[in-house]
Amino acid sequence: MLGRNDPCPCGSGKKYKYCCMRQQEVTTTVHKNPHDGAIETVLNWLQSRHRKGWSNALERQRDELMTPKDLETFQSFDKNTQSNIQINVAEWLLAEGSIEAQGQLRRINEYVLGPTGPQLNTAQRHWLLQFGQRPMRLYTVTDVIQGSQMTLCDTLDADAAPVVVRERAGTKTLVPGTILACRIMRVEDHFQLSGAVGAFSMMHSRSLIDQLRAASKESGSLPNFAQIQSKLILKAWLRQFFDPLPMPVMIDQYSGDPITLITDHYRVLNWSDLSHALNSCHDVEGDREEGWSRIMDCSDGQIRPLAHINLSSSPDQIEIFYKTQRYAQQGRAWFDALAGGSVTFLERQVASISNPKEKSRKPTSSRKANPDNIDPREVTQAIQEAVMRHYANWADEPIPALNNKTPRQAIQTKAGLERVKGLIRSYEADDKEQATHQSREAVSYDFLWESLNIAR
Repeated sequence: MLGRNDPCPCGSGKKYKYCCMRQQEVTTTVHKNPHDGAIETVLNWLQSRHRKGWSNALERQRDELMTPKDLETFQSFDKNTQSNIQINVAEWLLAEGSIEAQGQLRRINEYVLGPTGPQLNTAQRHWLLQFGQRPMRLYTVTDVIQGSQMTLCDTLDADAAPVVVRERAGTKTLVPGTILACRIMRVEDHFQLSGAVGAFSMMHSRSLIDQLRAASKESGSLPNFAQIQSKLILKAWLRQFFDPLPMPVMIDQYSGDPITLITDHYRVLNWSDLSHALNSCHDVEGDREEGWSRIMDCSDGQIRPLAHINLSSSPDQIEIFYKTQRYAQQGRAWFDALAGGSVTFLERQVASISNPKEKSRKPTSSRKANPDNIDPREVTQAIQEAVMRHYANWADEPIPALNNKTPRQAIQTKAGLERVKGLIRSYEADDKEQATHQSREAVSYDFLWESLNIAR
């Protein structure tokens, strides 16, 4: 029998009472399940009956997943991080790994459920059986009810139905848009997570999704591809702890250029001449009351904006917004030739999409910005206007996360509708977090819900 003071069989290096035993007690206290104790029983049995085989399996797994340099870095992690990594690796072994036992290499999940395995009740056996049948997959969080449940959508399979998972502790910190690596288990009439859960940063998840899709094209027909995919996910989750975070580069899907938010400011000298020039252009829509947009007919059948010409808060000024550097260069030449002497250029503002707070300005007037004295309400209004410009045609733009469908196309199915809702909720959650750091109110994304006529 595994003692409280024995080394934890998950390989964390901590005493059992401070590691998996504590997690087991917390789980049991929060919600009693008929399968509770299954993992504890199996780990206990492996540690007592196959101590060397289990230790070797853990060591092989660590050597496969981590380089010698990684192992050195691992020692510098705090105890909670070390324990989290060890527990996730141990669960993967229980679900999909192998152990040398009785002179043969055996799959652990099948072995512990065999006739010589530990004593388990029916619910525990069913729980462990699901371990072997449900490989780790990637899911996108699309909705969260704190302390109760969350909705998950398969990140790679856009047609898979959303799954509502009962979860108490995890929902206190998760937000829509989070990418999770986990196993979804059925318990009676509902779903739960198996226990091991790994969250991905946006940049790491994008790299992993590309890797998984490439692997699917190459090996998707293999009978054990689900296990191959599961191992790739586990490896990628671990790499987040050891590899530097790649710098994000947002790309405009149609032009292929990096997205850079650029705003040109002009003083209007003659409104009548400017309005006449813009209203005479076949590729310009709008009026002086609402502003104008220069549009283009694209080869994929979509209509996209090249520039938005908006009225400024100052009565004699306009702002022209572009999404990429190339659009801005071409647009500046086009607008200056069109407007002629009806306007005079003031300045250009450039904001990186990865950090819109960082702006480089090249003023050509005597106006000076004083960010420290800007009213937070003005900041919110400015960001709100930028968001509405950026997402002006969002409902009809193909989006990779929706399998290159437009949101309007995606909402025609239940699975697609939940994914679209999840995208909007993720935008809202991201801005809410930024607003807290910037001491301002969050902007509203109600216009996206209304553009598709869908309820929250």
